[in-house]
Amino acid sequence: MNDLINQLNLNFEENFSILNYVINILICGTLLFFLKIVYVRYGTAISNRSQLSKVLILVGITTFIIISIVKSSLALSLGLVGALSIVRFRTAIKEPEELGYFFIAISIGLGLGANQLLPTIIGFGILILIVIFLNKNKLGNSFSQNLLICLQCNNDDKSKITDQISTIVSENSNQVDLKRIKYANGEIHFNFLINISSIENIRLIHDGLSEINTTVDVTFLSNEI
Repeated sequence: MNDLINQLNLNFEENFSILNYVINILICGTLLFFLKIVYVRYGTAISNRSQLSKVLILVGITTFIIISIVKSSLALSLGLVGALSIVRFRTAIKEPEELGYFFIAISIGLGLGANQLLPTIIGFGILILIVIFLNKNKLGNSFSQNLLICLQCNNDDKSKITDQISTIVSENSNQVDLKRIKYANGEIHFNFLINISSIENIRLIHDGLSEINTTVDVTFLSNEI
């Protein structure tokens, strides 16, 4: 029995190298930082990419630490499975792209935590090249804005005006996400999250909305930090 226990619990002090650990965690942090830059620059999600990119670094480093601890002990590995079985993630992933970047961050942490330096760097480099190649002509130069619209209208015109506003915003935006519509006191309030290529798109949206109703109130708020 003692021999079996010794096989399941390897001596970390004999196998652990502080220098190797520090080098790997620094490399892990560096790769995750580049991943953060790539996601902010080439990501297509119109949610706040700056905020999510910071989480990618935390996820990758945490994965690295966990794998560094359990990689040499089967007992700890089994304990980790049991501990993670009680964890539940309540926040839904809104877009498949976000899930893909989380997997990349986790892969970096897994690879370097398992001391697989060369395969991790090569795989990461190939993935980044693929991401840049696929998205270089899409939304890399775009930016997100919160668009707030308020205008007066009659009840009979609500449907028509709603369709007109949606058409104008969609025609001058790369991506559109309608967050809220509110009808109150003879007014319609819209809240869009949009992704646009240039400041010119803001002017086009404003001019188009002004043609619908001269009393329209248009506000653009930056969605980037």
